[in-house]
Amino acid sequence: MADGNAPMTSRPTIESTPPFRAPAERRGARDAQIEGELPAWLRGTLYRTAPARFAAGDWRAEHWFDALGMLFAFDVDERGASVRWRDVESAHASELQRGRNERAMFATPMRRGALGRLSAPVPKVTDNANVNIVPRGSSLVALTESEHQLVIDPATLAVRHEHAWRDKLGAMMGLAHPEFDREKRRWVDVSSQLSGRPALVVIEHDDEGRERTVVGRWSPGRIPYVHSFGLTRRSVLLIAHPFSTNPLTMLFSERGFIEHFHWQNGEQTRIGVLSREDGSVREVRAPAGFVFHVIDAFDDGDDTVLDVLLYPDASIVAKLRTETLLREVVAITPTPTRWRIHADRDEVTSTALSREGFEFAQVDRAVDGRDRTRAWGTALSLDGPRSRSAVIALDLRSGAHTRYEREGVVYGEPVFVRRPDAHEEGDGVLLAVGSRCDSERSVLTILDARRMQPVAEAWVDVALPLGFHGGFARAR
Repeated sequence: MADGNAPMTSRPTIESTPPFRAPAERRGARDAQIEGELPAWLRGTLYRTAPARFAAGDWRAEHWFDALGMLFAFDVDERGASVRWRDVESAHASELQRGRNERAMFATPMRRGALGRLSAPVPKVTDNANVNIVPRGSSLVALTESEHQLVIDPATLAVRHEHAWRDKLGAMMGLAHPEFDREKRRWVDVSSQLSGRPALVVIEHDDEGRERTVVGRWSPGRIPYVHSFGLTRRSVLLIAHPFSTNPLTMLFSERGFIEHFHWQNGEQTRIGVLSREDGSVREVRAPAGFVFHVIDAFDDGDDTVLDVLLYPDASIVAKLRTETLLREVVAITPTPTRWRIHADRDEVTSTALSREGFEFAQVDRAVDGRDRTRAWGTALSLDGPRSRSAVIALDLRSGAHTRYEREGVVYGEPVFVRRPDAHEEGDGVLLAVGSRCDSERSVLTILDARRMQPVAEAWVDVALPLGFHGGFARAR
């Protein structure tokens, strides 16, 4: 019992714990202090997303993926660098502030009540776009794993409106990792169809996002949780790891989306190789494992190669719950693994590319897949103020790797930016945003992508939360 003189202690919360802290201001900007010399050719803006707000009214996010989103942008020009940020002004965030929690999120329960569940067995889905931001026409689109896509003003980071399709396909739940076919100038995406006959549906659409067309569909039985996929000139590679659900369990439910998925012990991973020419699907099998992110995919003669970041099972999903992040050390270090899909076999050949695990993979997409030898990513150990990270460069052929670390800084995804006149793979820089654990400061570190040494750093006096994905837009 306290004696009245002992200091009061409070339990830490996720929003006060590095590297998840966010600026107190919902919108703001800061000039950066430059150390080193910014490359003269690097002019443009790095756009990023992040889960940032873990509470709204009496609502609290129970999983890292459910925190309300924030967008931020590092602008780099001849004067130096600066950062802008703004909370994602989603309909869901507005509803939560008013005490309404009626939309399905990733792992945080909703509260609809019996009447609400009976009148609408299938709940509305969140538009909390906190996973990725991609270009579409002259605008940007912020994405989460939802049917909702938010059009963002690049200059202000404000939500202009929700994207509206002009086709007749209706609402389709998409991924936050669409792939861009540079040759066809088409986006490819995968939708999980949960009603009727459940299926994974592959769609394509133009660069402006006007009309979608269905390329093909695959019905693997139980629907797997799909976060990303592989794309080659010939095929779309759909990963059905044994972490799956019967969609009927979602009816009338108040549980988060991922709470309906279960690991199926004893089952292998299935890969649906969907032809981009005629939509036909060939099914092959791989060792059991769980994949958030694909490194790369390419055609190699009659074979197809799919490089993934492989976890032994889906337990990483539960480890990223907010309560777990506050009490345990969570390593985010899946194994880079190559699955070779043979033209004449139903089983893939699986080979570990390295013992050095990392997430958030990047490659130099200006180089043909068969000739790519490099991949980059970030290895993370989340432990509150003691969190650590390393930006990794991996030789895809030898398995050799190089690490860049800065004491006390936790980095997210490194974004590769190729030098405009480059002729060799990896001739460019990595842009990595990091948060300090001992102060409310953040940094944009610019690494030479081949030497893995910093050429410049842009420091800002604001805590930017650890986020997921984004990209670099060159200045026109």
